[in-house]
Amino acid sequence: MFTSPSVRTRRRVVGGRALGGEQQNSQRQSQEYSQEYSQEALSEASQEQTSVISYNDDDMELAQEPASEGEHTLLRGDRHAVFEVGAMPSAARQLVASSDEVSCGVSDEARFAFVATASTCVVWSFAAGSSAAVHRLAMPDAGEGAGAPSVALVAGVGAGDVGVVAVSGLGHVRYWDRVVFGLGGASQFHSTALALSPTDRCEQIVEASAGLLVVATRSGAIYQLTLLTAQGAAGLDARALSRTAGSRGGVLSRMASLLGGTAGEGGSDDQLVSVARGSRTEIRHSREVYTLTRSRLAKWVVSSAHPERLAYSADLRQMLADSVAQALRSDAELHFHDVAAAGSDVCVLVSAGPSLVVATLRAAHVASEPSVTGLTLLRYTAPHSLPQSGGGRPRLVIPAGGPIMFVAFDQTVVAAALPALGSSFEEAVKLRYGDCVLAATAIDDQQAESCILLACRRAGILRMAATARQVPDSGMVDADTRIGRPQQEQIEQAVFFGSDAARNPLAFAITSDASGLDAPLQAAALRVSHAILDGSSRFVADRLDIGALLRERLRRAHAVAQALADNGLTDKLSPAARAQLCANVEKLAAAQSLWDLQNAAWARAGPAMQLLANLAAAFLETSGQQQQQSKDPLRLFFRLHCAAIGDLLVLMHRRLPALTRALAVSPSGVKDGQMVSYEASRIAAAVLQPALAYRFQNARLYAVGDPAPERWTEHPAIADMLVDRLEASYNLCRDLSAHHFQALYERITATALPGDERPDHHALGVFDDAVSVSHVSLSPDEEEEDALRPLASAADDDPYASPLALLRETIDQIGPLANLCFRVFVDRIARLAAASSAASDDLAQRYDALRPRYLLCLVPLGRAPVAFRLAEEYRDLPTLVTLVFVADPTNAAAHLRRYVERFSKDFADTLLAFYERRAAWASLLHTQDEKFDVWLKDYIDLRSAEDPRAPLSKLGWIHDVKVADFSAAAVRLVRAGLVAEEVSDAQTMLSLSKLAFIAYESQEPEVDDSMAETRLRIDKALELCQVRAGLLRYFAALLGPTDSNTDDRKAAYDVALYTTTPELRHSRPALYIVFSELVRHMWNRRALPVEDLIDVLTIPDSLHTLDIAADADDQGDFSNSIVRDRFSLAVDLLCCACFSLPEQTRESALRSIWRRVFLSDNWPEIHRNTTGNVPDCVLRSELLNTTLYRVLYSCWTTRKLAHPDWYLLPADAFSSSDLDYLVSTRLMPQFGPESANNSSIQWKPLSTTTALALTNDYTDEDKHLQAAIDCGLDGYYSEILRLVAEQDSTPRLDDDDEVFASNDDESDDQMDTD
Repeated sequence: MFTSPSVRTRRRVVGGRALGGEQQNSQRQSQEYSQEYSQEALSEASQEQTSVISYNDDDMELAQEPASEGEHTLLRGDRHAVFEVGAMPSAARQLVASSDEVSCGVSDEARFAFVATASTCVVWSFAAGSSAAVHRLAMPDAGEGAGAPSVALVAGVGAGDVGVVAVSGLGHVRYWDRVVFGLGGASQFHSTALALSPTDRCEQIVEASAGLLVVATRSGAIYQLTLLTAQGAAGLDARALSRTAGSRGGVLSRMASLLGGTAGEGGSDDQLVSVARGSRTEIRHSREVYTLTRSRLAKWVVSSAHPERLAYSADLRQMLADSVAQALRSDAELHFHDVAAAGSDVCVLVSAGPSLVVATLRAAHVASEPSVTGLTLLRYTAPHSLPQSGGGRPRLVIPAGGPIMFVAFDQTVVAAALPALGSSFEEAVKLRYGDCVLAATAIDDQQAESCILLACRRAGILRMAATARQVPDSGMVDADTRIGRPQQEQIEQAVFFGSDAARNPLAFAITSDASGLDAPLQAAALRVSHAILDGSSRFVADRLDIGALLRERLRRAHAVAQALADNGLTDKLSPAARAQLCANVEKLAAAQSLWDLQNAAWARAGPAMQLLANLAAAFLETSGQQQQQSKDPLRLFFRLHCAAIGDLLVLMHRRLPALTRALAVSPSGVKDGQMVSYEASRIAAAVLQPALAYRFQNARLYAVGDPAPERWTEHPAIADMLVDRLEASYNLCRDLSAHHFQALYERITATALPGDERPDHHALGVFDDAVSVSHVSLSPDEEEEDALRPLASAADDDPYASPLALLRETIDQIGPLANLCFRVFVDRIARLAAASSAASDDLAQRYDALRPRYLLCLVPLGRAPVAFRLAEEYRDLPTLVTLVFVADPTNAAAHLRRYVERFSKDFADTLLAFYERRAAWASLLHTQDEKFDVWLKDYIDLRSAEDPRAPLSKLGWIHDVKVADFSAAAVRLVRAGLVAEEVSDAQTMLSLSKLAFIAYESQEPEVDDSMAETRLRIDKALELCQVRAGLLRYFAALLGPTDSNTDDRKAAYDVALYTTTPELRHSRPALYIVFSELVRHMWNRRALPVEDLIDVLTIPDSLHTLDIAADADDQGDFSNSIVRDRFSLAVDLLCCACFSLPEQTRESALRSIWRRVFLSDNWPEIHRNTTGNVPDCVLRSELLNTTLYRVLYSCWTTRKLAHPDWYLLPADAFSSSDLDYLVSTRLMPQFGPESANNSSIQWKPLSTTTALALTNDYTDEDKHLQAAIDCGLDGYYSEILRLVAEQDSTPRLDDDDEVFASNDDESDDQMDTD
């Protein structure tokens, strides 16, 4: 297991040159780091007592144990961990920031560390925390432009002290045998100098054994430093090592040192890469030392009591070339970076391109050259080329000879297993941006884990541990879980250790190689999130403080999505998975809020206070978890069942009615029922409000998008519950303020504007049960002045003790509950609509009905600002317009201006519809904005197209005149006149249209053909109005003086009776009824359509001129002329209105006119009078006295109607081809409701009896027409047409002769037949 430093045995002293290739680049960032990771903050972090997680040696299960004193856990995985051991003091940080090249080292035995530059070295005890003293030492002369010296920390002379050995690049050596307790201070040291060649430089120093150090130069020369004299006192002796074997080599090296020369092959071009201490040998006080150059590996045996010996010097490049190339399948050039001993083996860190390999070599015996026994390929690849020497090269560290090795790069430390372990274990730890590793050293403890110490630029002193044990898999773990386990561990580390970035200097990377969605990563993220939600995560320590536990789980659950987003992996998860991650955090936020609510409620007693606890117990019982029942089911629910918090709301909704009924029969039932209702609303708001708030605040983090998957808050029962809570809260307000209900009702209904109607034509009931809390009291004994005191005076009252305070709190609930209710409906409707579900329409209708009710009820409750905000948020523009005029009418103009700017045309259309419903035409048409004028014109056009008879269609021309669009005004007036129901309205509209055309012509000198044609239609329409007025005058004269109270139906039937013969009434009763209804409509001054007016002119058979008093306008003569020329006038009217009639209507009306013209004469009698020996003058006289002649003459000569467009032969006037149209469409309104001309009415088909009666009447007309044809009507028609043409000087056609010739032939044939 991972152990704490307090139980370690003796540790060796370590030291070395600086690591970190980013040393120069990160100098500028040191000041930022000094602020972010200040010494005080790190000291506080190191002293903070927290719980960490460790492994158990027996079963590798995670267990809780207190952290070691002075250490803080930064990361803990299945097989590795990182701890913060100590901070770097400000003096050391300033030294690192001030120099481009530094050296750094750590002593695990004395718990000291150092940072050195070319001139100064600071030493401190990282175990002492913030109280550590910093010791400054002057470095030996390094020469101009030299780099940092090589420094090593050695065992001090006294206990609790440390020694320092410093070697400059020129070979000057200083040794401080004691730093902390030395009497001479920093100036008391031993010194000597190494005899280097002029071009050589000291590069590295390593402690071989106690009191014995080895210094290596750039050229590969090796020097031995001895720190003890023969008598065992502190001293300093230096000599060069010779490659000559035996005692002779030792003597020669000492002589060369005394004479100022060097021994060995120091002049070689092969440069030094690294020096490493090996294992002990069989010779007492001796140690193996390995030197690695750019091409060779050498092993030395050094001792303070025996001569040195060069065991071997092997060509490493040639030895590794083939095996590395075969393993990497690449012929890239090899580069050596570091060497380290692994027991009797030696490991070399090699790079070939971006790939890194650790080669393990073993020698058959001490003096023989080694051979390659294994290659370990690291999964980690370097982001850039790695140097072979200097501070930026990677370091290979093997604590206690294995089985775990560590490779320290600039910002990353990799822990991997040696080949002897037999597993592919590899873990990487990365520092945050701007930090780098300055030094790395092994802790050679024979324990279950391998540990190293790291000195970092910003993070300070860290301890990294790794274990060689395998983590056993449970037999229940599936393949997908096993595949995603590395990513799950990455997520857990980022969540539980990397979420506190202000205190953790490590970078927690989550990787994914998938090009699209990453299923293992998604599954891993969901497993981590679910484990946090249900309390089963191994990293969440259980606590008695439920509130603290929920807050911790909430923070960790949020960190899951944040970690994925920080690594750019959000899009690797599906929208459904991201929504599930968000839902888990929402439920924890709801659980925390609900627990805080219950904490405050536990101080009181009563059924309301136990509502949540009883619900938790009922949930555990209904969910089949009786084995989890305890004395405190509520705490158990929050520990293990936060995922079911939505089900808890559903359970409350279902059980609350039964609880309310049970309380109603108790002695204090009314009060307890009110408190339970109030508490239930609080629970609903406490659950949903923080959940939805978290969802919207972090919408960008989860990026679920639209349409969103189904959320847990969209459960139908939750929507129903919120509606019930709103209704219950409002009813509670009403019950509490019943004393003021009647007066407030009268005041509120007085403010409601008229015209608000529901679709069922009943008055709007929003304010029917309204209450007000702006002035409210409950005591009937109070004076009126006291009863109207403001509610705010009860702000400090307890709602559980004061009804007044309860009323205030309940009112404050309604706004948030309405917001939650609307949001749940909106989300569910959007999801159902995206799924094309039929239920979305029903839900939308329900939402549209309840939203304005609860928005408007906030006004009398004194929460109008809340109503405004909610209406704005949910874009309830009709309600928003109503609120403007009801809640704040004095500032209505300012509100309207602001909302028009915000919602633009949508709000403008809603406002115009509001004005239209209330017939506020002055407000609607009085606009002072050009943009609004455009919107108003569009709205008028739209409404006119929807309902041409609407009032706005008649008034739209006023706006056209206002904006000087006279052509549009003229067209609009024409349309309004043509569809006007009142004759006077039609005349007014058409007359105004002529004025508009005159104004248009004054602006446009050239009028196009379409406008000229429109003006012609206006004239024709005015003539039609005159005909209607003349007929009405005629009918009024026919009845004589009548009482103003005369029933219109009776008057109409009187007119029909006077203008028809008994024969027509008995032979065609259905048409007689049609005629009566049309007369009734005219009597009511309704503007009849042209086809109805034609029926009025042609159906009656007993019309005659009357003695009508003529006025100044000769209206009396005009009315009589209409009667005299009614048939020809009908043809003329049809000709004038043909442009607005469908073809079938026009053809049917034309056939009806001529059929009734033909039937108006007694053709059998004419046939008898003109048959036999009858002179031509008699024939001519008979034909000239017929109605047919007068009609043809009027149409041909007077009205100039073109032939043959408006003339029909008798054979073409039958109604048989029009029966279906006449019965099913044309005459249906005459047998419908009172408002027969209302075009919006959906007419029902005629009954079978009525349809049969109409069919029989038209069939009777056809029979009479056929009888007339049998009596020679065709011949008489041709002869009459010839007579009309002879009397007319202007022919109607160019081929009249052909037409008359054809008619003559037909007439002669008929005469011959007769």
